[in-house]
Amino acid sequence: MSDRMLSPDGKFMWTGNEWIPAPPSEGNTINMQDSVIGGDVVSNTVINNDPAAVTAAVITALQQLGVLGENTPHQAPPTPEIELPQSFQVGDHVEYHSPTNSRWLNRCKVVAINDDGTYRVEVPKDTAIETKLAVVIGTSPGTIRPASIPYKQGDRVFVNWKNHGHYFPGKIASENADFTFNIHFDDGDVEYNVEWERIEPLNEESKEVQDYIENDSQEERELIEAFQVFDADNSGTISAREYFTILTEMGDNPVSIDDVMQQFSEMGIGLDSEIDYRSLAKYMLSSEDSELPQIKPEVVIRDAIISDEKLKGYAYSHPKLGEGPVKSSVIQAITYDERATARVETKNTIYVVGPTGWKERPEDHPFN
Repeated sequence: MSDRMLSPDGKFMWTGNEWIPAPPSEGNTINMQDSVIGGDVVSNTVINNDPAAVTAAVITALQQLGVLGENTPHQAPPTPEIELPQSFQVGDHVEYHSPTNSRWLNRCKVVAINDDGTYRVEVPKDTAIETKLAVVIGTSPGTIRPASIPYKQGDRVFVNWKNHGHYFPGKIASENADFTFNIHFDDGDVEYNVEWERIEPLNEESKEVQDYIENDSQEERELIEAFQVFDADNSGTISAREYFTILTEMGDNPVSIDDVMQQFSEMGIGLDSEIDYRSLAKYMLSSEDSELPQIKPEVVIRDAIISDEKLKGYAYSHPKLGEGPVKSSVIQAITYDERATARVETKNTIYVVGPTGWKERPEDHPFN
């Protein structure tokens, strides 16, 4: 069979339907113990045919192949608006919206109120407590809001599944001693030890919420049903060999056999390994979120003044300049919230000025 198609390492042959171990050629003996297709060790990676580990490896391989994107920015579903207070007092417990982690951090505390009406807040991290020097009340990155009420067993919620940035509906199954929760999702999936900053309330009476759930559920069902064609015994898994066929033969843009073989080999994925296709479908749904506009960093300043269509003042924690005097680029827009906190938007940054943070108030300031 002189025209046989071999894998890049020469160890496997394409029959037209599947890859099989290639017969030894003259002077060449194949050692299956070295073969990823044999389900062994490749590139010091051991899969051990654990569906969860295999699925994670497949996701990484698909990202490297360009089939799946990286985790998308966290996009919360429709949720009830949290009523923001006019002010906080020293000692109040709050949540801080971490720009680095793109999520709300709980168990934070107001430790001081600055002269310009901003707050000094302690934010507990894994190994230490960080102090944020100048924070305002709000809902965007870098702001604080009232601490959420802990959830109880049976509550209907949206959960940021495995922190991949996409929220799925479910309910609180139980609470753990470390203040995390076990979640039973509507699609039958279960996730344990979910931090409560990854959980949002679910208002089923809202049509917007119903539409969100229906759209997500339909897309997820379609993906799962496509995989179930290959799951004859309804086990919830399919072999990597079957998924290899999906990748290389189906759809509008099939991936080249050599590319898939190489990525599977590098990730230690044996073709007889089992993939949890329900988890894969959820990750695929998460990766399909439309790209969100880049969020501009918010910088709190005091002693602010507008001059020549630019903002001057004293900045806290500027991402490039640190703390100290700043002069912005040309102002694009200025908005005020109900507490008269201003957000001054420039090309790359949003400057936040508290109600009393102005050295000279603009003409349209609510307090004028």
